[in-house]
Amino acid sequence: MAMEATSRRILLLFVLTYINLMTVEGNPPPEKKPHIILIMADDLGWNDVSYHGSDQIPTPNLDSLAYDGVILNNHYSQALCTPSRSALMTGRYPIHTGMQHRVILPSEPWGLPLSERLLSQDLKSLGYATHIVGKWHLGFHRKEYTPTYRGFDSHYGFWSGYQDYYTHQAQGTYFFNQLFPILKIEPYQGLDMRRGLEVDSATIGLYSTDLFTDEATSIISAHGGNPENSQKPLFLYVAFSAPHAGNSDDPLQAPGESIDKFQYIADHERRKYAAMVSKLDEAVGRLVKSLEDAGMLEDSIIAFLSDNGGQTEGINMNKGSNYPLKGEKISPWEGGVRTNAFVWSPRIKSPGRISNQLMHISDWMPTLFSAAGGDQQTLRAASRPRLDGYDMSGVIFDTVVATTPLRPPAHEYQPRSEVLINIDDLDGYAAIRIGNYKLVDGTTAFGMQDHWVGDSGRDDKGIPAYSVSTLTASMAGQALQRRSPTALDEQNVLRLRGLATVDCHSQWPPKDYAVPKIFPPCLPLLKACLFDVAHDPCEMRNLCLTLPDVAVSLRGRLEKLRVTAVPPNNRKSDPRADPKRWNGVWTNWNDYLRPSSG
Repeated sequence: MAMEATSRRILLLFVLTYINLMTVEGNPPPEKKPHIILIMADDLGWNDVSYHGSDQIPTPNLDSLAYDGVILNNHYSQALCTPSRSALMTGRYPIHTGMQHRVILPSEPWGLPLSERLLSQDLKSLGYATHIVGKWHLGFHRKEYTPTYRGFDSHYGFWSGYQDYYTHQAQGTYFFNQLFPILKIEPYQGLDMRRGLEVDSATIGLYSTDLFTDEATSIISAHGGNPENSQKPLFLYVAFSAPHAGNSDDPLQAPGESIDKFQYIADHERRKYAAMVSKLDEAVGRLVKSLEDAGMLEDSIIAFLSDNGGQTEGINMNKGSNYPLKGEKISPWEGGVRTNAFVWSPRIKSPGRISNQLMHISDWMPTLFSAAGGDQQTLRAASRPRLDGYDMSGVIFDTVVATTPLRPPAHEYQPRSEVLINIDDLDGYAAIRIGNYKLVDGTTAFGMQDHWVGDSGRDDKGIPAYSVSTLTASMAGQALQRRSPTALDEQNVLRLRGLATVDCHSQWPPKDYAVPKIFPPCLPLLKACLFDVAHDPCEMRNLCLTLPDVAVSLRGRLEKLRVTAVPPNNRKSDPRADPKRWNGVWTNWNDYLRPSSG
């Protein structure tokens, strides 16, 4: 009997072990959360990356990632730095957070409301280590508005909107200095470089783009080199200042050896700008190499975008080019808001393609949260009453090309059908795109940027011809080829480059409506203008008389959205912020004043 009982116990143990093994095999552990590297350029023009067709400024590292990932050719940002960054971090239109009007000047005591929950906080709730390097521009008059109080474990960079690339001084009245130079207003000026809340003056004389790249690669190396982080994902937001203009006395800055590479560019200012973009491209290559060295590249999502278009002329001019699109930064035209963007990741099921799906900068928050394994319902909880961003992870990661990899997908999942460009009643303009059509009602800067401007990149003699070999020789390109020797197939690269290049005439006229012989001029300060930007991306043909019903429909949608807008948060400049009062440093001045002072 004892032997029989023992046999039964052995048999039971065997059965339980077998069931346990089957359970483990049938339910594998959840997929490892991806590392998320979010890279933002500042005032980068549409035509200033070579994957959009220009040979003038080679960007081989950016191109390599774009061609081996998904190029987002209908990506919209806001027209200015602060509104774009607020939408990126909150997933909400600026009209719903009070961030729709202009930007935060360093001496202004306001910021992104503390009631808003940020992407950094949401990813931290999923177990991420969260770090930001570079530009913040969402407020700093009190420490609660700064990055390390808003979900980031660390921040190295600057709080304001721009800085000198070597001295790291930021000016506080640049708008008036450039608009009214004859007044010779002495600007508020002070050091703006921080590690957390601590001032960093040790890096004076070193180039900002290099400093931010060094910091970002150090974070990656430290994360990948720590065994305790084997199951902890990294969220690294790298917000470069490049190629935004620096201080008004020396706005375009780059190392001499970088400038010398572009002797074929006749315009000396454009030549310096090209060097700034080249340093940005080099930085992205270094980030990719760092991820590879740390053993993290295979588990990463790399997202790249610009906060708005280039500023060819005017205030904070940087000689960026949005050619052939109309308008510049600040404006509601395509050149101001249709921006460079792509995603690279081994998690993309069909890499090497163009997505023409509409996407807005507010979509990144729900998209990256979803890619990190988060539940979308969490983002729409009571603590976040309105989320304007859409989860685009299906478009980016899950779209499968059923034919050959050299053909675009026949269709894509399309969650977004409209993009609110902005409603700014203080500046007196509103713009929206729904489907193919875009309505612009009013404009900015008194219409001074309602034009086509910017270097085509084709007029200078001696421009090197575009070659796939420059991609394969770049740091990013070499890393991608080590993953897959066919990652940068020449035929596919050249095909994608053609598809990503905007041609103002190839899709005109559309087939579904009669084309008038004469188009009325677009005078948005007098009457709203309507464009079919799917077929007329350069906004050359005003259809307000041809399609009046469409114009009425878009205006009606704008009015419905206007009702949901909250008042702008803007506050007047506070003279107590002047760095002269704080040892020559921009600081969170309201923390050191009486509570009643703001």
